Amino acid sequence: MIVNKLFRKKTHSPAVGIALFADTVALVYQENKAWATDEQPVNGVMGWPDAIRSLIEKHQLKGAEVRLVLGHGLYQSMLIDKPELPREEYPTALPFLVKELVNESPMELVADGFVAPLKDRLQAFSTQKKQIEQLEKACREAGCELLSVSAEEVVWGQLTAFERSQLVLHRRGKTNLQLSAFKHQVLCFQRQLRGFSVPLLARDDSQSLEKGLQLDGLALELQRSLDFLSAQLRDAPITQLLISCDDDDDSELAQSLSQRLNVKVEPVTPSHPSLASNAVRVAYCAVIEPEQVGINFYSDALKPKLELLTLPNIVMSWVAITVMLGALAGWFSWQGYQQQQELAADKQRLQQKSAEVEQAKAALAKHLPSQIKVDVAQGLEQHLADKRAALEAIALHDSSLQVGYAGMMQQLSAAASGDISVQHLKVKGPQLNLEGLARSPDAVPAWLQQFKQYPSLSDRRFKLMSLGRNKQNIVTFKLLAERNQPAAQAGTQGVAQ
Repeated sequence: MIVNKLFRKKTHSPAVGIALFADTVALVYQENKAWATDEQPVNGVMGWPDAIRSLIEKHQLKGAEVRLVLGHGLYQSMLIDKPELPREEYPTALPFLVKELVNESPMELVADGFVAPLKDRLQAFSTQKKQIEQLEKACREAGCELLSVSAEEVVWGQLTAFERSQLVLHRRGKTNLQLSAFKHQVLCFQRQLRGFSVPLLARDDSQSLEKGLQLDGLALELQRSLDFLSAQLRDAPITQLLISCDDDDDSELAQSLSQRLNVKVEPVTPSHPSLASNAVRVAYCAVIEPEQVGINFYSDALKPKLELLTLPNIVMSWVAITVMLGALAGWFSWQGYQQQQELAADKQRLQQKSAEVEQAKAALAKHLPSQIKVDVAQGLEQHLADKRAALEAIALHDSSLQVGYAGMMQQLSAAASGDISVQHLKVKGPQLNLEGLARSPDAVPAWLQQFKQYPSLSDRRFKLMSLGRNKQNIVTFKLLAERNQPAAQAGTQGVAQ
């Protein structure tokens, strides 16, 4: 269903690693901080799809993201000249660049690679496209999403240390020994060692001599590889050999080889006891391998495209559009009905208000006065305003205007002092301004203290007194009155020498 594809919610699911071999399929995934593993035997590559579906269903991993790894012998690896191409174009170009080295046509191949650490060449890997398409289909039918398909030799680097160069001796089941060298976890050398029986270690005294000779031969082959790699990796020589061989005790085998080699030999130590066999270790490496590292046979060109223009999708689209349009039409119809109801109610309220306005106009017409009465009322209002203005003007006059300033002048003369000479005098209502000369600055305040003895002078207030000297160095003074009465009040002015 197109709706399910477009609106499907992505839920959290565990990452699953599956290693594919000609005789077995191994599954690894993390569950509650522990690693769960399982293996299922198969009879050739044709049994892979059923095994994948069975393991996914058994462990209820539907919806998980799957990383696949092809076992040794199920792909081809080769060194070719490095092409002048960006990394993202390798999956498209490599099938044509390796066509001379493989039997299949480029259209039947998928390939990927990386720059080899030893030489400025490209380490390329290829496998059949049909095989990858069948694996993708199996994962899809199991309800999972395929993320990548890698190769066994490449993912073994995840068990090595990034900061050093290491050699890994590994063997799965009864197969031949594989020798892989890694520089910074990148494959730089691979070799198959034939002619060594399983197990490598003696299980009883009767086999001790035979197995001892076999270990001597193995040590010789390993030393040859170490000598070759020492010449190639001068900047980062091999310092350690890791052992991971099925049907042998890795710790005991490492100890036996340490006595025969001049490098440190250690067993591969898995992160969890369940990662015991090499098959599940390869699957585990696929899970922990970072994205954009190593190779990926499952390129974007192989990923299924979302086909939208199919007959069922078109029919469903038209049905969805029809339902949506019907819903919109119903909603607009309901909105129109609601607006019609509101419009009818507004019209009814408008009619009621219009009737009330007409009634108010009729009542107002009955109470309108005649124009003659309006003119008489306006005349009376103007007459009252004139009278009120006259009264306010009278109120502004000080009572002192009615009796004159004779008394004040007499009392000012009585308060005369030999230290003060008044040169200018200004009287306006209750305001009195004085200017003159003084014998000393202290004479002015002393003279003002005498005003308290005279009724016409005691109520005079001054807001400013300024003292100075003229060109003859005689003290001058100014006394400015306090303005408590309106400015429009009438007054008189006199000058005394």
